[in-house]
Amino acid sequence: MLSTLSGEAFPVERCGEFAANGESLEVFIPDIEKARIRKGRFLWERFRDFLPFDGFDAEISLGEGATPLIAAPASLKAYCSVESLSLKNETANPTWSFKDRGTLTCIAMSKAMNEDLAATVSTGNMGHSLAAYGAKAGMQVLVFVPEYTPAEKIAAMAIHGAEIFRVRTKDYAGMKKAVLALAEKQGLRVVSGNGPFRVEGYKLTAFEIFEQTRGRLPDYIAVPTSACGHIRGLFKGFVELQKAGLIGDLPKMIVVQAENCSPIVTAFRQKKREIIPFYKGYTVAEAISGGDPPGGNEILDKAYRFAWLAETVSEEEILASQAALARSGYFVEAAAATGSGAVKKLCAAGSIMPSDKVLLMLTGTGLKDAGTLKRHSLNVREITPQALEAEMRKIIYNAGERSGETIY
Repeated sequence: MLSTLSGEAFPVERCGEFAANGESLEVFIPDIEKARIRKGRFLWERFRDFLPFDGFDAEISLGEGATPLIAAPASLKAYCSVESLSLKNETANPTWSFKDRGTLTCIAMSKAMNEDLAATVSTGNMGHSLAAYGAKAGMQVLVFVPEYTPAEKIAAMAIHGAEIFRVRTKDYAGMKKAVLALAEKQGLRVVSGNGPFRVEGYKLTAFEIFEQTRGRLPDYIAVPTSACGHIRGLFKGFVELQKAGLIGDLPKMIVVQAENCSPIVTAFRQKKREIIPFYKGYTVAEAISGGDPPGGNEILDKAYRFAWLAETVSEEEILASQAALARSGYFVEAAAATGSGAVKKLCAAGSIMPSDKVLLMLTGTGLKDAGTLKRHSLNVREITPQALEAEMRKIIYNAGERSGETIY
């Protein structure tokens, strides 16, 4: 493994997921220029030349991947002001978020190292994912979450038999650093959202997008960003495809963060080389509430070097985007809705042209945090059985008036 900025080498067996100076670690694939797509039923079989494993045991899989990549409906294109808008629906994964791809490779790593205990620190999605995959693999799972983690996510972890530690803290970034430091001291491997082997799993999404678009990649990919592993893995996948001569230009990433918790985007706007920590910044998009992400400086560096875009979304804009996606047929959690809100703002500013091809990563389902529904105006009415017929006739009549049809 190599540190992402200084290039320092580290052993694969290293317990800690970051260098001593806080840099992210990254798996180095030798001779990537010679990598080729092979035959195989599974994505990881076809792209095995790009992965650090000789092979996966299919028994650890829960059927992740093969998620839909489809054109956005006209209503959502109009909302974002983009003519060519597509959606990568990662809510179709087994635990309803993108985390499953990274968990697959983390469990594979643990099995290769003969570990029987898996642990993570999470705001919810990764904890749920590790609990499920750990159960399938017959491993004991520990999950450390902040106290504000939605009850739905905690219950989803616990039902798989994981041991959950709900830590009394309002500062997720500080809690995460403390847990990682303590675990490394105790020799416990805690896989985080930006760990090197998790990133290898997120590469699979890039390879899947390559297959689904037949190599005609989008110009921009909007990624809700917190721990940085997802956006790093996606881009690493595309870079490796380019090095292997399979694609030409790289798609540009859009770093998307909540305005109330935007350590990377705020630094990007100020042209700084180090992130600006946000401590105790509340956002309804709790899944991207990491205010001081380890490895964030590397994402800043990539944003400058590869001309990425970066945008924040206010609390009101997040809820409006969540509603717009829902009315287009996609009920996603607040964090997943930030991408459409960011693209809408970037189009209005002229940073994205209406003719550009844009892809939104829908990272997690709305059922992950049903409490957010209280923030929306929902059309639910109480009615008696006696009043149903009259109300139904009125609705049918009005629908006919709008369509120009005669309703008898």
